[in-house]
This record gives sequence, C-alpha cells and structure tokens, in this order.
Amino acid sequence: MAEIKRPTHFRVLIIGRANAGKTTILRALCGTDDEPEVYDRKGNKIGSVRTAFRSIRNKVTGRDSGATLSPSSMRGLHKIDYSLIFPSNRGYIFHDSRGFESGAADELELVRDFIQTRADSNDLDQQLHAIWYCFPTDGNRLITAAEQEFFEKIDTGRVPVIAVFTKFDALDSAAFKILEAGGLSFDEAKQGAPAHAEELFKTTHLPLIQNQPHPPKGVVCLRNMQSNDSHRGVSDLIEKTFTSLDEDALKLLLVSVQHNNIKLCIQAVVGSGIITNAAKALVKQREVSSFEPDGQFLWGILKWFPYIWVGTGKKKGDLEQGNAEISSLYENRRYITGNIVMMVTE
Repeated sequence: MAEIKRPTHFRVLIIGRANAGKTTILRALCGTDDEPEVYDRKGNKIGSVRTAFRSIRNKVTGRDSGATLSPSSMRGLHKIDYSLIFPSNRGYIFHDSRGFESGAADELELVRDFIQTRADSNDLDQQLHAIWYCFPTDGNRLITAAEQEFFEKIDTGRVPVIAVFTKFDALDSAAFKILEAGGLSFDEAKQGAPAHAEELFKTTHLPLIQNQPHPPKGVVCLRNMQSNDSHRGVSDLIEKTFTSLDEDALKLLLVSVQHNNIKLCIQAVVGSGIITNAAKALVKQREVSSFEPDGQFLWGILKWFPYIWVGTGKKKGDLEQGNAEISSLYENRRYITGNIVMMVTE
C-alpha cells in the first residue's frame, strides 16, 4: 500500500474589512507581535507583509521595471492566493481577503473560486480547512449588504465558516449607555452591559447572516483583544472551529497545530465518546471495579494529545487493535498528522 501523505498545516481563509482586527487575531493565535512571512502561489517566499506591500505598491505605481498591475486586480495588499505563515507557529497557513464592497461582484467570484478550488483539491497540503469571517462591531453598520451576500450566495461545502465579531467592547459601551439612560446606576449598568449587548446583538444583527441560505457554522464575539486576556477570545475561536469540523481527521490536524491548548485536547477526548461509551459498557456489565484499559481505549484517548510521549508498559501486540483503528481512520480520509508517538516497552 502506498504511503499516505501527511498534511502538516491547518489552512484558514480569513475575511474582513480593513480594521476588522484580523491581524490582531492571528498574532494572538500564534503568540507573536511579528509580521507573517508571505509566500506566493508557487510557494516562493516573498518576505514579510510589509515587504510584499512595498513590492506590490512599486508595481502599481510603476516604480520598478516589471509589468504594472492594475489596482482592481491587485486590491492593495490582499492577494488571496498568497500564504501567510507566522514563524512562531508554522502549523497554520492563512489566506487574507479584504471582504466585499457593494457591487463588487468580481471580488465575490474571486473568493468563491478560491474556496471551491481549495476545498476540492486532491493535494492535501493545498486544501482549505476553515473560514473566519470577521465583522468589526465599532462602526455604523455591523453587517453590510455586501457581506450578507456572501452567506446568501456562497456555499462553502464541507469548509465551515465561523463568524467572528471583533471589538465587541463597542457594543458593550452602547449597551451601558442604554441601561444607564433607562435609570440603572453606574455600577448596575456596567455589570449588565455585556449581557444586554449580546441580547441586542442576537436579536438585531445576527439574524442578518443566520437567516441566509448558507449561515455560519459558529459565532464568536471577541472582547479586549488588545489586552493580556486576548488568549481567551482566541481559545473560543479555536474551540468553535474545532466543533464545526465534521471529521475526526481534521480535528486531529487542528489539535496537532494547536498542541499547547490542553483544554482543546481534553474537549476532543470527551466529545469523542470513548470514555462515555466505556463507562456505559461497564455499568451494563456491572464490572466497573474490574476495568482495565486495552490498547484500543488508550489510542482512543492519546490520539487527541499528539505531542505527548507515553510509556504504556504494555507489549506491542496489545496495541495492534488500536493501531489498526487509527490507521483506518486516516486511510479513509487520507490524513495522518504524523505527530502521535507511543513508546512501547518490549
């Protein structure tokens, strides 16, 4: 049997207007303040985002000897087929789209083609795994008509879309003013503002995309992304992305690149049902006190902790059943994370 190719990256398309907080999200996710490296569609390194922008600007303004690219085809810094990789976490590959303006049908088709091409790619390393659509909440219009059109017209298939509402503090402030004007004290209004903001958001804004033919698979509201607590918001985003994936192989891939998120690993184990099913079987057999984990049970748990080395103290033969199960999972989906390591004593 031919060796199964192992994808090593989780690929995300992030969409949003300027000042939507996209860079803040990616830096918080990758734990860095640095700029990402930029690679063209052939995988050639262009440099950092700043370098890429300077190169694009020079071509647009005719400052170099190369062919001049029109602004309509360039859209400034945002070339959706360019890959962005942060050196602090090379497990992620990001693609950036500037979002949509009213009447920009060409931009919508560009994104549709990109999603379909990547989703259907036979090259595992080129496939798209998730889409994060960012909406800044500090403007006059939270969700524009052009942005609603994305959820109306683009079917992303098996690639889940997570709607990310950034700068949610702005809605908290607006809710605070409403509550205070309604007669609440300063402290009462401050305490009740976040819940009131979310209530207004769910009844007024969220239906604009939730009621479309292709609604997002998950919704995340991010607050205080410039503070030291930004990791909490990013953790919510990763967890929503994880739960929106419908295949264990993709979940394993995400866990493997987000390996420092122990909470996500534990959630994956619980969600897999391996512990619950074993407990139900023991209760049914009335043999709770005699439980001894076998190789299949161990694999069912440890596969969700890709970077843990485990000394099992068991013979290799005891794990063959578990090994077969994991191999089958990846063969069916053509995925292997390549990071699960088990030390087996002879």
